[in-house]
Amino acid sequence: MTTKQYTYKFRIYPNKEQISFLDEQIGYNRFVYNFFLERAVNLHKNYNIKTNYYTNAVILPLLKKGFSFLKDANSQSLQASLKNLDTAFRNFFQHRAKFPNFKKKVNTNSIEIPQHFTIDGNSLYIPKLKSAIKVKLHRRFYEFAKSLKITKKPSGKYYINILVEKYDYCAYIPNKAVNGVSGIDLGIKDFAVITTGANISNKQSNKVANPKYLIKAQNKLKTLNRQFTKKIKGSKNKVKFRKRLSIFHERVANQRKDFLHKLSSRMVNDSQVIVLEDLNIKGMAKNRRLSKSISDVSWSIFTGQLKYKADWYGRDIFTVNRFYPSSKACSTLGCGYNKQDLKLSDREWTCPDCGAKHDRDINASDNLFLEGLNLTIRPERSELTPAEYAPAGIQNTGYSRHTMKQEAHAS
Repeated sequence: MTTKQYTYKFRIYPNKEQISFLDEQIGYNRFVYNFFLERAVNLHKNYNIKTNYYTNAVILPLLKKGFSFLKDANSQSLQASLKNLDTAFRNFFQHRAKFPNFKKKVNTNSIEIPQHFTIDGNSLYIPKLKSAIKVKLHRRFYEFAKSLKITKKPSGKYYINILVEKYDYCAYIPNKAVNGVSGIDLGIKDFAVITTGANISNKQSNKVANPKYLIKAQNKLKTLNRQFTKKIKGSKNKVKFRKRLSIFHERVANQRKDFLHKLSSRMVNDSQVIVLEDLNIKGMAKNRRLSKSISDVSWSIFTGQLKYKADWYGRDIFTVNRFYPSSKACSTLGCGYNKQDLKLSDREWTCPDCGAKHDRDINASDNLFLEGLNLTIRPERSELTPAEYAPAGIQNTGYSRHTMKQEAHAS
């Protein structure tokens, strides 16, 4: 029986004494992380020597002798910091992330507690702290907790992330019908245009408005930034306004996460097959006019949520090649006309072959929807050659023109 890792996140409410303790523990781990990061950079730059977790773990006891305050830290948490640094380097060398950065006190910081913690009701007990920290368990969990991470946000709020293992005994099946197909065309003007249905006769296209949380909050954000820059460095007012600014940013981020979670959950509940385009988000973000809007819509977070929720609920997600002409190809069955001269400013166009009038975005989602039907109706290869697809996260290599007969879609 296979298992999957899952993380529960809860907010904790430490008192002043506990806040002082947590800040000290976070500081110890930040110090160790930065020390070994600087050491790794210097050794590689001056002597071409590479380090890893095991070479650093040998030196950690010596570091404690040189810096006696580290004796008050949880030793397992310090070891976890070394593992995190090792992971950061491996992600960099495997081109999955940027080069590791030094941790700053004003940013989000955390400590990991692999063992010897207890959650009893609404009380959290951790090593080296005698009193219990109040935790708000907004939902119960019954799995075995493997490890615990305490995170401090720049806003001053504290959270715990509890890593558990869940048995993959069966997929969760919602009450709604799961034989539906959805084609999702992501955009900026509208966050997404979604075409959903079980066949051609009952498909529906809906536009999901872009909430634009960051753009709507821009004026307030500029005011806070202006006030923050005027404060004297190191003053209490500077600290106070930094916290106000962090709280504001966190609220915008929470609004965005809430919207993305609700939409992704709705899509997974309504559809068995979901088809997306493989967007070049990094390349699009380099456009100065669109970079802020692209970062605000958070396409990558949304697609990531779709993929892990689809994995949990037994759904199928497919991505089509980024060069697939979803907007340019006529979505009318049997037509297959491709309007090569379609510009980004052309929001509507008429097919010269069949005379169908298309909304650019709805036409794109319809094409993705039809590709989803190709997968459910014709999973085998045929003379019509449906699109070459790969599982979620892996790009496919081609596209089809929807030349199948309409009666093939009958329910």
